[in-house]
Amino acid sequence: MKYFSELAEILEKVEKINEKSLKIDVLSRFIKSLDKNELKITIWLILGNTEEEWVERKLNVSISTIIKVLKNLGVNIKELSSLYKKSGDLGEAVKIIYERGNIKLNKWFAKKYTIIDIYNELKKIENLEGEGSREKRILYLEGIYKNLSPLEAKLLTRILQGDMRYGVLEGTIEDCLSYIYGIDDEKIKIAHAIIGDIGVLAEYLFDNPKNIENVNIRLFHPFKPMLAEKANNFQDVFNNFSPAAFEFKFDGIRAQIHKRGNEVKIFTRRLKDVTKSFPDVVELILNNIKNNEVVVEGEIVAWDYNKNLPLPFQEISKRIKREYEISKYIKEIPVKLFLFDIIYLDGKLLINEEYINRRKILEEIRGNIDLTPMIITSKEDEAKKFFEESVNMKNEGLVAKKLDSKYIPGKRDKSWLKVKGHLEPLDLVIIGGEWGHGRRKNFISDLYLAALDKDTGEYLMVTKTFKGLSDNEYIQLTKELLKYKIKEEGRIVWFKPKIVVEVIYDEIQKSPKYKSGFALRFARVNRIRWDKSEKDVNTIQEIRELYEKQRKEEI
Repeated sequence: MKYFSELAEILEKVEKINEKSLKIDVLSRFIKSLDKNELKITIWLILGNTEEEWVERKLNVSISTIIKVLKNLGVNIKELSSLYKKSGDLGEAVKIIYERGNIKLNKWFAKKYTIIDIYNELKKIENLEGEGSREKRILYLEGIYKNLSPLEAKLLTRILQGDMRYGVLEGTIEDCLSYIYGIDDEKIKIAHAIIGDIGVLAEYLFDNPKNIENVNIRLFHPFKPMLAEKANNFQDVFNNFSPAAFEFKFDGIRAQIHKRGNEVKIFTRRLKDVTKSFPDVVELILNNIKNNEVVVEGEIVAWDYNKNLPLPFQEISKRIKREYEISKYIKEIPVKLFLFDIIYLDGKLLINEEYINRRKILEEIRGNIDLTPMIITSKEDEAKKFFEESVNMKNEGLVAKKLDSKYIPGKRDKSWLKVKGHLEPLDLVIIGGEWGHGRRKNFISDLYLAALDKDTGEYLMVTKTFKGLSDNEYIQLTKELLKYKIKEEGRIVWFKPKIVVEVIYDEIQKSPKYKSGFALRFARVNRIRWDKSEKDVNTIQEIRELYEKQRKEEI
């Protein structure tokens, strides 16, 4: 049974290691030494979670609550604020306060916490609700903090914030499991995507690494979906595979739908449970799909039934955030479901079936539910005509699929290719912003937008913009952003990277101004992507590729 102090010491060591192989070696040795009953929760805590990856975080402990706890323990808040401002890391600031001895601790009868102890305490705090819950949370945390070492206090503070900064991501844990069990890293990635949580996968492999061959979907636990690569044009598609299946790419919410008997759950692409927002879709599934157990994928689209046309994405996004007054929104914003894939049917995982066979199975079990419109062709003129039909309906374009393609959970693969009719928008995460002027003085309007550097796990700024959203959208966005505020410097506010926006732009330029090395010219926000998480944003590496393609086209 490992102590929390041992985890804190290992992570402190890992944070200072730059070499990837050495970092994986050190972390792997620690993970390998864990007992089965502490393995999953230790991995969760390393990643700043107390639940599986897809479960919405409930550990609502604000920075102000942490500061109140420390103040009650005699910490000089001016000193803490100065240290925090200097480092931008509250966990590091707390560690220094502890090292200086400027806090009242249990020096003689300090409790030594195990990892499981801390996890159980966090779950108690997580479950506090209602009147007086903040005061109880503060008392619980005081009791823990006064028994901690400097490194433990740093780690706990980071877990409470969900801002770990140790340079350990889900991909790092995948590499560790591959290293520990001698399993090909691609197999680990796919198994992780199917199971939906890296801690659960580690526990699954603990008794027998050969279990990797038997990984299956867990009904009502979402898996990471397969994603499409980008194609510049139809020639790109046919150079990769021909003939190709082309499907309409609707501008809606990608839905992963699980059914067993009379129970149905709906998850978004970011694995968020939105079942309560779409009781009409639940009813549609129950009335049409008669198989006992099934997992299908489709697109939920806001729909104008009078014109028989899709409505803009902004309409469906209003539904996704609603869990109350649903009957009102069902009438105001009706939806239509288009199915495009089937992953699991009555105990059988279908990911190794060819696309064309999965489509046939879907056709057989769908009842009266619409399938995504699709053609199979090797002729560019036919594909272009189908593309025009799609964009004329205000869809995004087409998705081309190789007829014998397997379904690879969690992977962006060239056997599926997106074909769009405009410069590819980017999904970026908001890391900061500035309070506006004039009529916008009460909300954040100038947004600092970042892409993910997948080599370091950092979110690096590539543009800032105040264009694209309405005042009402900025007001709503500001309310959400302030939940993730890290610090404020004059008019500038810095946020945890949580809220994603889709950005359109004129071109990508090299930029010495930003650490990323790139800047977007004439960037504007096209829409807020409430259906995506910070893990879904474009990477610096992808932006570099787009920049290189852009240069070739200019030459």
